[in-house]
Amino acid sequence: MNSIADSDRYSIRAVDRAIDVIQCLAASDSALTADEIAAAIGLPKSTVFRVLATLLGRGLLDRDPERQTFRFGTLALLVGVRALGDLDVKRVARPIIEQLAEATGETVHLSVLNERSALCIDKIDSKRAVRMSSYVGFRDPLHCSGVGKILLAFQDEAAREALIERIGFEKHTERTITDPAALRAHLRQIVALGHAVDHEEIEDGLSCVAAPVRDHTGKVVAAISNSGPTYRLDEAAMRDLVGVVREHAARISAALGYLARKPAR
Repeated sequence: MNSIADSDRYSIRAVDRAIDVIQCLAASDSALTADEIAAAIGLPKSTVFRVLATLLGRGLLDRDPERQTFRFGTLALLVGVRALGDLDVKRVARPIIEQLAEATGETVHLSVLNERSALCIDKIDSKRAVRMSSYVGFRDPLHCSGVGKILLAFQDEAAREALIERIGFEKHTERTITDPAALRAHLRQIVALGHAVDHEEIEDGLSCVAAPVRDHTGKVVAAISNSGPTYRLDEAAMRDLVGVVREHAARISAALGYLARKPAR
């Protein structure tokens, strides 16, 4: 018997279309009319009307009679709350960080903020002979590691400042940032870029790229990094790595319920 997950033979067109409508509404910042939904997903208006009527009748959608717009209803909220409650960042991230490690050949870490450090909660080792030495439970400093800088940069201002005051700014290499003002400027740059780079800041000969993982609210709840020896991760390799790491971080975020908003035109 074929697996349901691996086969298209069990696909139901009406359900696919209903999901298209739901995804369209989920990606919008506001309620939409039937015409707007039909135009966005490329389905006939008559089909969209039938789908909307069904979802409305089952409580998944609500309708504003004055504006003729649709938005999510109470049942959708209950389903969403239940689904989000079942999500665990480590479980959700595991297959994706495995794919990242396979794609790059370098060690991958998944870390979360824990007191004054970035705590590694999962990792995939590089299969290469020369690789980063670390373990689950390992703590990285916030001011000079890729994951640490991500987790620090994306805190709200009050939390970030409280952490900066407690860091200590231990110097690990000649490249370690030890000045609070310089770190603040660096963190602003990280937020603007959407990723962090550690080029021999925590250990000579070691470099990494890190990116944020967001939950359904948009809050950064974790960071992933790809780390390896600097002789393999030269400037060109690091530039290539940025896009790959960010892509995999975005996939984890999406699996946690985060919907990235497209910039307004």
